[in-house]
This record gives sequence, structure tokens and C-alpha cells, in this order.
Amino acid sequence: MEIIETFKKYLKSGLACLPTGPDKMPAIPKGSSWKGGWIDTKEYQTSFGIGLLAGKASGNLECIDFDNKFGDAKQVLQDFSKCDGVKEIVDKYKLPIQSTTSGGYHLLYRCDLIEGNQKLASRPKEENGRIKPIVLIETRGEGGYFIVDPTPGYKLLKNDITKINYITAEDRAILLSACRSFNKNVKVYNKPEEDKDKPGDIFNSSIDAIPEMIISLKHEGWKELREGIWRRPGKDKGISATLGKAAPGIFYNFSSSGAPFESEKGYTAFQVIALLKYNGDFKRFAKELHEKYNTSYKQEIKVEEPKNEKQFDEILKKAFIDLEIPVARPPIILRIKSLKGIEYVYNRVLTLGNFSAVIGKSKAKKTFLTSMLLASMTKNDYYDRIFQGTLPTGKSGVVLFDTEQSTYDAYVSALRVWTLAGGKYSNFGAFDLREYNPLDRCNIIDTYLKKAGDRTGYIVIDGIADLANAINDEIEASRVVSMLMKWTKVYNTHITVVIHQNKNDNFATGHLGSSIMKKSECIMSVTKDVDDNTKSKVECDFIRGISEFDSFNFFINNDGLPSVEFANKIQPEDPFMKL
Repeated sequence: MEIIETFKKYLKSGLACLPTGPDKMPAIPKGSSWKGGWIDTKEYQTSFGIGLLAGKASGNLECIDFDNKFGDAKQVLQDFSKCDGVKEIVDKYKLPIQSTTSGGYHLLYRCDLIEGNQKLASRPKEENGRIKPIVLIETRGEGGYFIVDPTPGYKLLKNDITKINYITAEDRAILLSACRSFNKNVKVYNKPEEDKDKPGDIFNSSIDAIPEMIISLKHEGWKELREGIWRRPGKDKGISATLGKAAPGIFYNFSSSGAPFESEKGYTAFQVIALLKYNGDFKRFAKELHEKYNTSYKQEIKVEEPKNEKQFDEILKKAFIDLEIPVARPPIILRIKSLKGIEYVYNRVLTLGNFSAVIGKSKAKKTFLTSMLLASMTKNDYYDRIFQGTLPTGKSGVVLFDTEQSTYDAYVSALRVWTLAGGKYSNFGAFDLREYNPLDRCNIIDTYLKKAGDRTGYIVIDGIADLANAINDEIEASRVVSMLMKWTKVYNTHITVVIHQNKNDNFATGHLGSSIMKKSECIMSVTKDVDDNTKSKVECDFIRGISEFDSFNFFINNDGLPSVEFANKIQPEDPFMKL
């Protein structure tokens, strides 16, 4: 009876309806056409649910469908609500929002300008050994239909389906652009100048690439609304492009008026700068890069220690900070979910060009924490719904150097990372350095970085104390910390080191520990639960330039793998659903 009464209300409000079965298909007599809707009440008496036709049949109705194939539709909707102008539009027109049987959401509106069904955002997902794009957000427009409340599994959360208002074409464009900012299925066509080891390829992997791209975009009038979200010149509302969201280091333009960039296409830093500063002359930009990397760039890497006054003078010139030239923030490579007010956000935690420390007393499960960090970086995506790895393009290498454990235990640690990441990731590698002396360990890591540092974005050194001949020696502490600072800057990577805490306090052991804590970007402490030896607590003891992330607990499951308790907590309500 409820379906029939709802059908009558929807029909009266100008909506074309369909009776539907449990499979979401139209439940009408075989051979009948559902185009234009179905008004015979007989089928609604026995139907499982009810659907609405999009398009002209329902007064130019259009639906934005947030799918839940990745299990995070609620988080996506929350993030969507924070996009420029979105919440204002939803509130202004009192647009209906409903949840779906799969855990997704529908946002409904009418507009004089609508189109057919469109895929707005996708993500890559591995299925049967192959990576393919899976739709994250799409529309149901002309020629389509969708299921609605009171169909079992569907629930109206906000406003009224019988009162779906018309929005302007401009407001519709703002909503759709916000959806496209979540797309991670982007086509990037490399230029010949970006082939392996060519100037464009070297530049894209360099520390200069992202900052120079940002400077070029801003010089041409592009505006960064917030980190990674951009608006084209001449536009005062909405989103036009993303940087580093669709893929690390990639500028993804989805505006049809974003010239010289084509719509729905991704661009590397080399391409962005060549288009904006060199009028699309890729060869000229590549020639300048060739000259740069054949002189000062390569020389900078080779020079280990200055030997005379002239070299010191060159270093002073290089080290001088010109305040008239903006310096971009370093790329973020790891975020951790934290509660801000009543909403969860992903706090910036680790960036390229810095190092961090994981500290804790013996058997606190420090290695299990670094396993989760390594897994998130290896996947370069969310892990356990709390960590988010975001390594830039060309810096996807992830490495573990184990200095403490036996060969078997080091293998188990590396296999744990591999398992947590889901396997089949060729960008992760591990090395067992236990048998070597401290200086040899340093030289081994240095040799690795000389060969692969330009492609490596994240490194864990489990047992940093084993790189020093004595942890209480100030000279040794200075030597090891200086190496960390040099490695992270020269190779633009991030290194997380693991070090023990003193038995009687919470400070890292020795002069080496003190020096590391003073220079670290972030210090994470791991404390074993005194009542349950399968659990440990992670706290942010220190972080530079931003508020601390929330503490969280993790436990070791029956498979011997770590899992975060935080990830299973109930999510707060979406901003859309507060009113």
C-alpha cells in the first residue's frame, strides 16, 4: 500500500514512475515499454519498489549517484559537501538526498539543461589480476532511471522528493565539477621529451617539478582554492581542476574553458610549464632542462664536501633565500584521519624532503605500525580507512631497511607489508642489513639512494641506532642525523626511522635519539596496552606546522596482522544531513 500511495504523490508532483522488482528492473508486463513512465496502478500493488525516470518525463530531473563500491561513499559525500559552493546550492534549493541499498547516496535536482547519463568520477581497482576503472560518481539523466524511497534499502535523508526544485545551469555545473574533482581515472599522454631519462622525465621526478608547476599556474591566473583544488582564470565559482588528486603529481583539468589544457585530460609538470611558459614548445623547454641537468643539477648531487673558498661561495649563493620568489610547500605523502569538531578530516602528517621517527619501548609493536605506513605508501591510497598514502608521480618507490632482525624475521616483516598492501606491487622492496657494521650500513643505503633515490618516495629504517657506532656519542649522533637530512633533501624523499625509548622516561635513547627528536617533522610514539598484549596505542608526540593527529589503537588479529580500531568507529553525520 505504501508504494501505491507514494506513486500517487510522485505522479502528482510531476514525476514519471516505474514499479521495480528486487533486481531494480522495471516490474511491468513483458514486452511493454517503460519509456515515459508507468501509470497503471496494478503493477505497483505487487511491486517490490519504485523508481523515477530522469529527464524530460519528470520535468528535467537529474540524479547524482554516489556509488559505494569502495566502501567510502559516506566519506566521499562529506568531502563533496565541502567543495566550493556545493553546500550553499543544496541548502538554497533544498535538494533531496537519499541513501541507497548499497550504502551509496542520491542527490536530486531539476534543471533546464540536463544531459544523458554521465560518468563523472572513477577509481582504478584490481579485479581478477587486472586494473580497471570503477565508477565512483555518475549521473542519471535523459534516458535513465533510479530507485527511490520507500523501496526497501532506500531512505530519504534530507528534504522532500515531491518538491524537487530547479537549479540554474551554472549551479549544475558547479555540482558536476565538484564531482569530477574525485576522478582518479585520468589519461596522461607523455611527450617524447618525457621518455625514460630524458629531460622531461628527470624534471618530473625532481624536487623542482611541483613548485614550478604551481608558480606557473598562479602566474597565468589559476587559483588554488585549497590544497590540490584549482579554479581556472575568469571563473569566480566552482572547481576547474585538481593537482595531485587524480594521480600524484598530475594536473587534471575538467573545464571546457581551461585552455591551453583540454577537458578531461591529465598533464605532467613538464607539460603544464611547457604549455604555459613556452607556448607549447616542448623541445625548447626540454633543451633548457638538458642544459640545467648537465651542469649545476648533476654537480649539486656529486659535490659531497666543499674543499675551498670558491665552493663555499657557490654554496652560499645556492643557499640564499630569495623572499621575492615563493617556495611551494613540500608534497604531502601521508595523511592520518582525525576528528575535527564533528567531522573527520585527513591530517597532513609526512611530506617529502623530511624525516620522522617512530619511538617506543621494547616490544611496543613499533614495527607493526611501520608495516601499516609502508602498506599505505605501497598502495599509494587509503589503508584501513585511517592512513592515506599520496606519493607523487615518479616517486612511488617504497623501501624497508631492517638492521635489527634475523633474516627470517626480516623476511616476515617484509612479507607483512606485502600482505597488507594486497600483493602484486612492484614498487616495494626490503633489505636485511643486520650482518654489516654501522658504516657499511650507511654506505649501503647511500649506494641505494644514488641508484634509485630519484624514484623513491618513502623509506623506513627499522633500527636507526645500528647506523651509529655509539648512540651516546655526540659526534656519531651528528653524523647520522646529518646523513638523514642530506638524504631526504638531495633525493627529495621521506625517511621514517625507528628508535627505542629509554626505560625510565619517554625520550628516545641516547644523544642520537635526542638529535632525531629535535630534527624530525613528526614523532609517533607506540605504547603497549598493559591489559592486553595484542593491543598498542599510537600517539602524535610532535608534528611541525599543523595540529597533532588523534591518537588511535591497533591490535594484532588472528592472522598476525595489525588492524586499527579507529577504523571501525561509527562515522559522524554528513554536513548535508545535519539540518
